[in-house]
Amino acid sequence: MTEPQVWVLIGTFAAAVLGGMTFSTNLIMSSLSKVITANTDRLESRIDALRFETMSELQATGYRIDSLGTALNARIDSVEAGLNAKIDSVEARLTAQMESVESRLRGDMARIDADVTAIAKRVWTEPPAT
Repeated sequence: MTEPQVWVLIGTFAAAVLGGMTFSTNLIMSSLSKVITANTDRLESRIDALRFETMSELQATGYRIDSLGTALNARIDSVEAGLNAKIDSVEARLTAQMESVESRLRGDMARIDADVTAIAKRVWTEPPAT
């Protein structure tokens, strides 16, 4: 074998090795790309499912909050009506008691006025007793 033939064999062998490495690298890269794409697609579908589930839960929570708000408003209205009725009852009793006290005071004032008038008449119209 001559030196040029050796160099041709070395070149051919180097080209075959580099071609095989390039083919292997391309094969590995395409396989890796497919795996990454598949995992990315799975991850996106899980994220979408999680997003949908979260939105559904938030919507359900919103409905529950709305129903609790309605129930709370009804209870507040009920308590308010009960308190208004009790306040009206207390107001009516206080008004009746005040009228009773006022009536008694008028009677007492009339008696006191009659007593004072009688004393005044006695002091100024009757002569002093000796």
